[in-house]
Amino acid sequence: MPFKRITARNLNLKIAAVVVAVVLWMFAKGEQTTDRLLSIPLVLRNIPEGLTTLTRPPETIDVVFSGDTKELIKLRIWGEPYAVIDMSEAAADRVLRVGLSAANIVLPRDADVQILEVRDPKSLDIDVERLGERRIRVAPVVEGELPDGYYMLAEAASVPDSVTVFGPVVVVREIESVRTAPLSISGRRSRVEAARRIEFDEEWNLNAVPREVRVLLEVEGTEVVRLSGVAVDFRHEPGFASAEIEPSTVELELSGPEHVATRLTSLDVTVLVDARGLPRGLHQLVPDVEVPEGVGIVSTTPVRFTVTLR
Repeated sequence: MPFKRITARNLNLKIAAVVVAVVLWMFAKGEQTTDRLLSIPLVLRNIPEGLTTLTRPPETIDVVFSGDTKELIKLRIWGEPYAVIDMSEAAADRVLRVGLSAANIVLPRDADVQILEVRDPKSLDIDVERLGERRIRVAPVVEGELPDGYYMLAEAASVPDSVTVFGPVVVVREIESVRTAPLSISGRRSRVEAARRIEFDEEWNLNAVPREVRVLLEVEGTEVVRLSGVAVDFRHEPGFASAEIEPSTVELELSGPEHVATRLTSLDVTVLVDARGLPRGLHQLVPDVEVPEGVGIVSTTPVRFTVTLR
């Protein structure tokens, strides 16, 4: 009989048998008792009004549970246990020492597992301080570089420009500004606007309201403009019968941020050819050109001026 016909005969029954075998194996395995180390959330409750912790407590603790494999799986899927510390006895400027045990663990309803031990940490020393709050300026953090030829028109700003910071008063009163998560400007060629969270040193128990601000940064490209017929300011010592300059005007090619460059006129620049202190004769002089801040000089035509002193 061909092999394919043999394997195809009663195929549905064979598949069902395999499924039943797998289910029975999983059930048998699920009945095995095992120990499992889980990291569970840690919660502080009943903190007296006006108090807080100096440092952030650990977010999780490690606990060893024992139970059927299927019960431990259910524990993770349908209801994570958590640990609770009662802070009702806390007092300002004191250290609350807490030993962690099974009594601190809250299990989901109907969880059929046992708590063998709290592995890490076994105890905590919690520094308690008075709670303070203060409105503090936001200092946006910007990283990266703009492409060549692009400018930041001003420092990055945030909306709002300040947040209310809550935390231990000894820390809050020393803070001058709070920073945001970094905003990358690499490759940006236009206005940048993005939401960024307020970030604190992880050591201290600090929070901000709002916790997120919008960071704004104006970016513009370079514009090149040409100013023709700009008058030259020619200066020389008195007493010459004749003092001439050739030519008497200059053509400038300037570059700068678009909003600045496109508004430039000849009144915004100064071109000086200074012959003071020079004797009679023919001189070739390079002009001194002054332009507004942030504007660059691309070219000057002519580069030199002919000055004749007689």
